[in-house]
Amino acid sequence: MKTAVSSLGKPVEASHVAPSQAYCPKCGGAVTLRVRRLMANSGNSYYWRHLDDDHPCDRQKPFMRLRPAM
Repeated sequence: MKTAVSSLGKPVEASHVAPSQAYCPKCGGAVTLRVRRLMANSGNSYYWRHLDDDHPCDRQKPFMRLRPAM
């Protein structure tokens, strides 16, 4: 996700100057700042990711969801 909530309750966008940890605006769970190197222009992409997989926030992409067996 691109925007999280700081410990002061203010929205913070994922960037190189953002704090290393914040909170999810949807479920309130702890998130950590991650960085990924872009291949196209040698830049970086910053985003927030949940610390654990045991959170109530359903933020997975549709293609990652398990389909029921037929």
